[in-house]
Amino acid sequence: MPASRAIAELAAADADTFPEAGDGRPCAVTSSPAVPVEIVRAAGLRPLVVRGARDATPAADAHLERDVFPHRLRRLVDAVLTGRLDHATCIILPRTSDADYKCFLYLREFARQRASLPPVLLYDLVQSDGAAVRSYNTARTRALLGALACVSGHPASDGDVHRELARTRGARAAARRIAALRLVHPRVSGTVAFHLLSAFRQLDPEHCAAMANRAADELATWARRDGPRILLAGAPADTAALHEAIESHGGTVIAETGMWGAGVACDDPAEDGDPVAAVAESYRTNAIGARTPLREVRAHTERLLHNVDAVVVSLPPDDAVIGWGYPALRDLLDDRGIPHTRLRIDPCELLGPADHAALDALMAVASAICEQPRHG
Repeated sequence: MPASRAIAELAAADADTFPEAGDGRPCAVTSSPAVPVEIVRAAGLRPLVVRGARDATPAADAHLERDVFPHRLRRLVDAVLTGRLDHATCIILPRTSDADYKCFLYLREFARQRASLPPVLLYDLVQSDGAAVRSYNTARTRALLGALACVSGHPASDGDVHRELARTRGARAAARRIAALRLVHPRVSGTVAFHLLSAFRQLDPEHCAAMANRAADELATWARRDGPRILLAGAPADTAALHEAIESHGGTVIAETGMWGAGVACDDPAEDGDPVAAVAESYRTNAIGARTPLREVRAHTERLLHNVDAVVVSLPPDDAVIGWGYPALRDLLDDRGIPHTRLRIDPCELLGPADHAALDALMAVASAICEQPRHG
């Protein structure tokens, strides 16, 4: 397959932000990448991850409060209430944000009222640190594996998890190649990279790895992009809409916080020992979000500041947690001399004139310093 076709296929795999059953294989619909794909696949299920979009969600709007649930959860609930998820083997939500947990409770109530609703499961991943937390997360991850095996009818063992870790390792390595091509001297926009990386969760690992490696080979030949290098921080964005808006002002989004986009290219889980424990610890560490301890969010953000010329902080209306860490992030950026701006709009909505003006002002400042030694 030519590399250009590989790029097109990866982008197409990410184009549908609400994937359907597709090939008819048993599927597990998840609300977040904090649900381990390795565990889902080990139980014989295909993971389908819901993301945000500008679709109308009238069925969900009749039940969900405004400015509490992000678009991805509103779309999930709307699909449940309109029967679009009747084909799913199950629905899984992680406890990594208040919105996801509240959505789980809503869905359980809908399930009580509607016998046809697929089983709704909670992945109770705790993100604080400590030996007791690691033991708890391992137990809950093993419980998720068992619950998925029950609903799929596919017995799952540690050997199955080992196999899925090995399959995923090649795809993550290819993802790291793509992520590296938008860092120091970007050759690909953040918008394109986000779409290519997001295909990781939609495709079988071997196929994804093959296409991503071909895509990386071609992207490496593209011309370098000029302009400021931007970090998209704050609440993790689950679509590339903000990337596209930022890059329309002349910058390149070289990384973003969270498990979407660059989060695909994280380190692999440990290869030795208990594979379920390795998966649990990997997702506890990398599922940056509303329930991640602030010291870990700061450390994660500091690692991303290398080579950054400016930062855009996304604080959408549904955020009730991450904004509390903004003063510390502001002070960190001021100490580093890195300009930034905040966007308080939902990532799926169109930016208004004031937002575009803020981005124009940020790019003007960042452009004046982007040729200076990189921050880190």
